[in-house]
Amino acid sequence: MKKTILHILPMVLLASCTSELADMNVNNVAEGDIERVTIKSKPFVYDDDTRTSLTATDNGISFAWASYDALGVFPITPESNNQAKQALNINTGNCENDAHYASFDGAGWALKKGNTYAAYSPYNGDIPSSTPYTSVPIDMTGQDGTLATIGKKYDYMYAPSTFSEEGCANGSTHEVVFDFNHAIAIIQFKLTMPVAATWKSIALSNQMGENVWVTSATMNVSTGEIKSIATTSSVSLAFNNITTTENNKELVAYFAALPTTTGELQLTAVASDGTEYIALLESKVLEAGKAYRYKTSDMCFSASGRNDGYPYINLGLDSGLKWATMNVGATSPLDYGNYYAWGETKALGEADETNLMNYNYNNQQSYVKTCFSWATYKWCNGAYNTLTKYCVDESLGTVDHKTTLEAKDDAACENMGKSWRMPKCSEWVELVNNCYWVWSKKYMGTNKAGYIVYKAKTPSDKGVFVRENGIHESTGNYSLSDCHIFLPTAGYYAEDTYRLVGTYGCYWSSSLYNGDDYGNGCEFAYGINFFSSTRNSGDAIFFRLGGRSIRAVCE
Repeated sequence: MKKTILHILPMVLLASCTSELADMNVNNVAEGDIERVTIKSKPFVYDDDTRTSLTATDNGISFAWASYDALGVFPITPESNNQAKQALNINTGNCENDAHYASFDGAGWALKKGNTYAAYSPYNGDIPSSTPYTSVPIDMTGQDGTLATIGKKYDYMYAPSTFSEEGCANGSTHEVVFDFNHAIAIIQFKLTMPVAATWKSIALSNQMGENVWVTSATMNVSTGEIKSIATTSSVSLAFNNITTTENNKELVAYFAALPTTTGELQLTAVASDGTEYIALLESKVLEAGKAYRYKTSDMCFSASGRNDGYPYINLGLDSGLKWATMNVGATSPLDYGNYYAWGETKALGEADETNLMNYNYNNQQSYVKTCFSWATYKWCNGAYNTLTKYCVDESLGTVDHKTTLEAKDDAACENMGKSWRMPKCSEWVELVNNCYWVWSKKYMGTNKAGYIVYKAKTPSDKGVFVRENGIHESTGNYSLSDCHIFLPTAGYYAEDTYRLVGTYGCYWSSSLYNGDDYGNGCEFAYGINFFSSTRNSGDAIFFRLGGRSIRAVCE
């Protein structure tokens, strides 16, 4: 069999991707007369502006083939599922304007007259012969944030063949061209990390919980069509001990993604000690063959560690109590989360088969929370003075002398795991008296308002309350990179209406009110509430029936 020459073209940075080429017949060539096969691939060009080797510059991410790379080649007409592995062996060329050329021995079959072909990369030798060229598998999981790994494993490319009879100085007159197109986009992250640390991973999560990332798919090697198999709302890059040796040093990482609209993202960076920092990223429309850049210098402290999979903050409290980073039912610190009546574990719209009572609407077999009222409250028989649990006054219902929620009635425990619970009234008081509270109108540059509760840096900072109107000026130097939690103004739910969302925050404790300021008062429970210029001491009193936020704690 006559050896065919494989020609590797040098890369030129382009302003945009060229469109894919249609398959063309290798016509008018006698079998064995094809003297050269040329493969080409475009660089990734930044939107605002290979496999084996990808190099990032200010203009884009360039691509280069290397010796012993391998392509998979499928006959298209006549159709066959039997691919050939074509290994590249690059040598110095002698053809005018040629940079490299390589041998291409056909791997058991030669390019033939009247046939068409398509190639793909990286080569997958585990594809069963029954798999058609329209369904070459793609796996985007297991990335490590490096361009080298993207080039070897995730830079999926496809190329239909074209035919040329142009000659060159080395005497070749017949040429087949595989002009490769990238099926993926590449994202570059430049993150200024606030602390010196060894970084374990970063995660990219859609803030709305939408499954925007394609983790597995198939690719048609002739047309590049991608068919999704599995998607997720969050993907992770596992680093190999990337270290920043000083505070505010830059960390650079890369991520390969199939085309998608990302939506607004939360990037979470995890250090080897479990500490987490986050950044919010704008939505981008990722197109195949393009590169995209995110750069941020305002990484925000997010977590000290995790318990049952949920992140927590260690605010240095004397009790050792750790506070969750987000409300129960929330997907991020910015999310308002769910609203619960005191002692109920199901949120609005959720079914509770234990709360049948007289509310089996339309003969349903479970009670669905539709509003917050005494008529729908789980622990009474339709009125405030018919309490069935957590009652210390016989004039208000059945007395059981229970004053703290049991685990089975604790929404934090039931929804987050047994290691989590709602804070007691005394623990809200501790948070007020031992932390540094600062009002934020636009937390992390978003439209979410609330209080940032910092770990106090000095004893004199404990209990400081920096309001919106300037009363109690800040005495410390605090930033979002410091240890803190954020309590958003989620408002509350009364009857069937949201109230004061965006201006008012109110959170339950697990403690029943049993004082006498409002009669005997066991129709009330303790909590905390605040506006931009006011905040109580952690012992506010609310009717038990209302829908309010919950922030969990763990020991």
